[in-house]
Amino acid sequence: MPELLCRTERVEHARNFKTEVRGLMDVDHLIERACIHRNMAHSHIHTILLTLFSELSSRFPRERFDLALFKNAVFSVSDRDSRAPRLHHKLQSYSGTDFFDVNQTWIVTYAQLDGLKQSHMALATLEDATNLGLEMEEARIVKHTKSAAEIARTFGTLLMNDSLRQSVNDAADDDQIRDLLTDSAKSLSQQMTIQINGVPITDDDDDKNYKTSSGFCPYYPFRGLIKDFQRRMANYKSDYLDGIKDRRSISKVISTAIFLIFTILPTSIAYGMLNENNTSGAINVQKVILGQWIGSLFFGFFGGQQLLILSTTAPLSIYIAVIYQVAQTNGWDFFQMYASVGIYAMGILILSSVLQLASLMKFTTRSTEEIFSVFIALALVIKVIMAIVHVYTHGYLGCINNVAGDVCDPAEPLLFIFLLFGTTWLSMTIISFRSSPYLSRWKRDLVSDYALPIAVLVFAFISFFGFSDVRKEQFQIFPRETDAFFVPFFYLPAEAQLPAIGLAIPLAILFFMDQLLVTNTVDNKENKLKKGSAHHWDIFVVAILNIGLSIFGLPWMHGALPSAFLHLKALSDVEDRLHNGYIQTVIVHVRETRLATLIAHTIMIPIYFFLVPYITVFIPTSIFNGVFLFMAFSSLTGNEFWERILLIFTEQRAYPPTHYIRRVPQRIVHQFTVIEFIQLAILVAIGFAQYHYVEMVFPIVIAAFIPFRHFILPLFIRKQYLEAIDGMH
Repeated sequence: MPELLCRTERVEHARNFKTEVRGLMDVDHLIERACIHRNMAHSHIHTILLTLFSELSSRFPRERFDLALFKNAVFSVSDRDSRAPRLHHKLQSYSGTDFFDVNQTWIVTYAQLDGLKQSHMALATLEDATNLGLEMEEARIVKHTKSAAEIARTFGTLLMNDSLRQSVNDAADDDQIRDLLTDSAKSLSQQMTIQINGVPITDDDDDKNYKTSSGFCPYYPFRGLIKDFQRRMANYKSDYLDGIKDRRSISKVISTAIFLIFTILPTSIAYGMLNENNTSGAINVQKVILGQWIGSLFFGFFGGQQLLILSTTAPLSIYIAVIYQVAQTNGWDFFQMYASVGIYAMGILILSSVLQLASLMKFTTRSTEEIFSVFIALALVIKVIMAIVHVYTHGYLGCINNVAGDVCDPAEPLLFIFLLFGTTWLSMTIISFRSSPYLSRWKRDLVSDYALPIAVLVFAFISFFGFSDVRKEQFQIFPRETDAFFVPFFYLPAEAQLPAIGLAIPLAILFFMDQLLVTNTVDNKENKLKKGSAHHWDIFVVAILNIGLSIFGLPWMHGALPSAFLHLKALSDVEDRLHNGYIQTVIVHVRETRLATLIAHTIMIPIYFFLVPYITVFIPTSIFNGVFLFMAFSSLTGNEFWERILLIFTEQRAYPPTHYIRRVPQRIVHQFTVIEFIQLAILVAIGFAQYHYVEMVFPIVIAAFIPFRHFILPLFIRKQYLEAIDGMH
């Protein structure tokens, strides 16, 4: 017969280990004699808790452990209904503003048993994320305490730390788990704040003192540069050691380095081919690859944000094309004009870093960054579509026109399509293997880490050995002695100096906006980075680097999407969190190390000197375009602008329980999305305009989005709604 079930919930504040000494005492007294069961294979909460109870009973035979009392104290539904047990008490992390109200990856349950002489604790880590019942659908850590709620609150506060939880799951033995929990408790007891779901929770008095002492920040030139340098130098040693501190970190660094090679090299080749067409070979594939490894190694050693990936980009290619046209029209030497424009622009950029102009980017909101990210993804997709059209036109030209010299080869475009979409499909399939139930967790992660290299090599072999007789598009090889040489920029005629300065101003704005938008995307608080940003220092380093590249006739470069974001994701540990049937991948820990990018670009040195002629034969451009499509799709993951576009076509009852859906009327959400879409359309119209001079307005338009968001948009949408959808971070 059906029964009534009464449930009562209340909010428990996380323990402040700095002011509440009991927290550290609980850890010290209980953790050494706790029962720990790693990688438990059970998938039923009833079996898991009874197993932990049995281990406690065996370990402490002098204690009076009564199984019947235990079941009545822990389970709210009697043991007769063990198929669907419910717990009297469970402690989990809750956030009313997060996508997932309840963090279901861990659970603490507790009970008070008569007859026990002392408190006891048991902990289990599960082999796989497991559905244990209501709001426990993906649990990985189960902790059970034989005491009152205060001890449960202590250990529940510790488990709120995503990075600690990941380390506990990956621990090699019980002693490592004990050390992790003890060290975390001691660390929290010495800190001013504790991290709850990535958000710092500060003691009230300390917060007031902090605001009083730091409320006034004096301004003077070089202040930002000095502060950034001091902040990064304090972490410079750990930037290397964090990549080799354990086996998992070493594995991640190696897989990320290989991943970067297979993403950066195709990008460099593609932009090299674009610049080659725009400059009649003056800037070509070999120059881009040479500049890529020189610039990235320079920034890898001296840059501030170690997760940034520098690259030449489509907007920079547009500027190079404009400079080439200006030089050719006026009879000026292209490389002298190119170097002069670069030096002038970088001088402006150095001045902006000295004057702390990067601080203005604090007014950027999520929408500006996400519009820019979607634009980059869309640009990659458009390039793929243009490549398909080009190959189809070229392959069928002789078939249609019957013109002498034109080749009729229908197999070429068909093979191009097969290799392109095959590479994208295989890489996306392998990377999703992380969420499958096959193999063990670390093996799934290992396979997923190498998704892109596996896909590229598989279809390269298919192309080379299976379709050797079919014509494929390849890039041109130029004599190596023309790759880099000193440019006598001081010989540029006097009448060309003013046009050079005029071209340098919008170029400096482009560098400033793109570099900082990419940096803000990487520094997003949801990525849980701990070492701080270095906006001013990074701009300074990028400016110095590009002066050198300008003088030696190599293509300019700055922070680039989606490479930088994909680099961050590759070095991350992630969790799949579930709420009301919706799954989202959440970053729990990032290895903030320089090693991956340094290793990847060091490997590119022998590739440049010895393998470039073989790459063009073995890997056709169709596979590179497949990599672009993969990068575009991967970069859209977690982009709220893209998710809101999909909401327009989603049935209302299937909307995810995101925080802004609860706080903002549906009509306003769609209205804001349409405005963002119009901004994106403007970027696309300018970024892909037929005339290069129109495309030069691109960075100014992006900069205009910031005052538009703060001064124009509030006239149409209430500020409280804008803050909910698009708050600053």
